[in-house]
Amino acid sequence: MKKFMMYALLIPAMAVSFWSCSNSKTNVQQLEGKWNITEVNGEAISTQENAPFMEFNMAEKKIHGNAGCNIFNTSLETDANDISALKIAQGMSTMMACPDMETESKILQAMTTVRAVKAGTDANQMLLVDEAGKTVFVLSK
Repeated sequence: MKKFMMYALLIPAMAVSFWSCSNSKTNVQQLEGKWNITEVNGEAISTQENAPFMEFNMAEKKIHGNAGCNIFNTSLETDANDISALKIAQGMSTMMACPDMETESKILQAMTTVRAVKAGTDANQMLLVDEAGKTVFVLSK
């Protein structure tokens, strides 16, 4: 009977915890610093020598990063009325030819669809989502 009660309480608690982590609004200021891009539009990014990353400077509202080969710089907009709102402007990047231009193109094109940030599965993961709430980027520390 004790095991039944434990499971009866534990399972709903775990379900709520899982749901709240993946769907909770997160303050955009928590993006400060460097984040590795581990997924773009549902596709995992393979770890490589020049692993793609985004580095957020929230005080200056700027993003610097690497899309896998080329370096990019852009700005971002936030909304004082919505702590999770984030819009990434189309930026500039270097134009070197690289072996994997497909991944690079996906990353650069996807940035302009970002509209908000959500919490990931733990403190070392953030999700950048589009207007419909669909995950565009999975970022990890």
